[in-house]
Amino acid sequence: MKDQRYGRPVNQQPAPVQPPAVRRGVPQQEAQWYQPAQSQEQLSWYNRQQQQNPRAQQPQQQAQQPPQGYYPPQQNAPGRRAPQEPPRQGYYPPQQQPAQHGYQAPQTQQQPAQHGYQAPQTQQQPPQGYYAPRHQQRPMQQQPQQQGYYPPQQPQQPARGYTPGRAPGAPRVQPKPQQPPFNLKKFIPALILLVLIIVAGALGVSGINVSRERAAREQTAREQAAVQQQQADTIRQKVESYRDRFCPGVYVNGIDLGGKTYEEAKTAVEAGIQAQHADWKVTLTYGENHADITAADLNFTVDVTGVLNEAMQQGHTGSDEQRYADMLQLEQTPYRVSTARPTGSTQKIDDLLAAIKNSIDRPAQDAYYTLDPENINAPFQFFDEVYGLTLDTEPIRKWIFEKLSTMENGTYAITPAQVEPSIRKADLMHRYTLRASAWTEIHTSSTEDRNNNIRHALHDFVNGYKLAPGETFSFNSVVGYRTAERGFFPAQEIVYGNYVEGYGGGVCQASTTIYQAALCAGLQIVERRPHSEKVKYTELGLDATVYLEKGSKHNKDFRFKNNTDGDIYIFATVEKDPAKKGKKYLRTRVDIYGPYMGDVHYELKSNIVETIDPGVEIKKDRKHEYTSYPGEQYLYSEGREGYKVEVYRVNTVNGQAEYLYPDTYEPKKAVYYEGV
Repeated sequence: MKDQRYGRPVNQQPAPVQPPAVRRGVPQQEAQWYQPAQSQEQLSWYNRQQQQNPRAQQPQQQAQQPPQGYYPPQQNAPGRRAPQEPPRQGYYPPQQQPAQHGYQAPQTQQQPAQHGYQAPQTQQQPPQGYYAPRHQQRPMQQQPQQQGYYPPQQPQQPARGYTPGRAPGAPRVQPKPQQPPFNLKKFIPALILLVLIIVAGALGVSGINVSRERAAREQTAREQAAVQQQQADTIRQKVESYRDRFCPGVYVNGIDLGGKTYEEAKTAVEAGIQAQHADWKVTLTYGENHADITAADLNFTVDVTGVLNEAMQQGHTGSDEQRYADMLQLEQTPYRVSTARPTGSTQKIDDLLAAIKNSIDRPAQDAYYTLDPENINAPFQFFDEVYGLTLDTEPIRKWIFEKLSTMENGTYAITPAQVEPSIRKADLMHRYTLRASAWTEIHTSSTEDRNNNIRHALHDFVNGYKLAPGETFSFNSVVGYRTAERGFFPAQEIVYGNYVEGYGGGVCQASTTIYQAALCAGLQIVERRPHSEKVKYTELGLDATVYLEKGSKHNKDFRFKNNTDGDIYIFATVEKDPAKKGKKYLRTRVDIYGPYMGDVHYELKSNIVETIDPGVEIKKDRKHEYTSYPGEQYLYSEGREGYKVEVYRVNTVNGQAEYLYPDTYEPKKAVYYEGV
């Protein structure tokens, strides 16, 4: 017997529905909607009643059957997919039967078997008054499962408008109708048709473009073929026009043979030769000189046939394309030839050109100088350079043949080329220019022997001395020992702070003048010492003492080095002082020449920074050599002050001062003898 409401046998009990909370992989929060809100006590009482009265279970279950049209909730909630979990080992899901019309109780989900005894789990039944949502009352279509496959279970969400259970006798609330879901399958044919239309349109456009490109290429090929054909016709027409005629741009003896046949060209050339050959002449001029050259002088003969044959070959060899190219070249660069050809020797014209060259050519002369040390005001005399001339005869020869080829008369002005000298006067003057000049006054109290010693040292040993780059000048080495055998005279000189008579007295004034000139010339001072006291002929700090004696350990020298890149010349003498009147006023003078220093002119300046008191020394005159009575004082030697000075070199062009060195002159005490 079948129940008319549910379409199933009456004695068949519905399968218990498994609550969603016990399903694997479904969170407890999502499974709560599946159960009505019932207390735990009601559920416990319901289970005890079923155990005590199993027979009464069937009618009770029949009374609690869901109304007609009820469908159990689907396994997967709409819009959510439960996470898949691999099946347990040994688990085999129960075979699903196709759903029938009417109410279908949910199938009991079989759990995988485990070792040992497992008590069956009772599925919880939905409480009385439970109605599933309308969208869940459709029959569930289950897919057949393969052996060992376990379908994933999705958490179910409560449907819109769901009310969990209602009290007995309460009016039934109908759920709101749901919108049918969007069915994409209906639009698949239309989408496929649309895609086909788009693809067909794209293929059609591509085909049109391909057709257009093919047509453009064919048109370009036709145009190129037409251009090539036109060029070939042009070449053929031009070549055929001059196949038996001279090409344009061919000249013989200045006659244009373009377009003429061989006979016409020969007639024209022979007629021109008869008229021009006898009167042809060229003239070479140089200044007032000139030379005429005629055809008879050149010993030329006329060769018409050979020249015409060679001229005919121009533009008539090779393929048509090559001939066409040669004809175009002739239009740009004409071919010119003369019928006058040498008979085998050009000796006559070569001799003529050689004679002209010998009369014109002259070598260049470098500038030079002469040295006269006696003329201290102008020791160097400079002489100008002379430019040479040279004649290149090859351009003259070429011009003669060009005139001969055209049988034209003409005049050629010979212009030789200049040959520059390697040394110019300006270079020499720049190399040997006055770098510095120094002088010191000779005091009128100086004796004639002292003046002769100064003159002998400067004029006979130093004047005209040449110092190469890197060499060092030594006063003692250049002047040598001051002895009577070497021309020196006895005169006063300072030795150990005292004036004594000795040969060569006064040469320190010569060394001092050379020292000042070397400083102003920018040369490197190697060795120099001041005197022990101030001298009369120069300022403090600007003197240079010298002393030379055989076997002495107290020799003093003055030395300086040529630190330039050119030769240094020293010119020295004793001359009359031009600033004073009278022959007795003399001065020493030293000039140094060498490479140009630039816009520089030096002067020396000495500043006294300290004066040192000499003090007094009193000695007892016990023998009464200098005194007559006790307490009497006799001045034996005068004292002199000491000085500390600083020396500067000042550039008078820009006013800049360069500090050179300090000097100290020790004081000398005054010595008195006192009687005792």
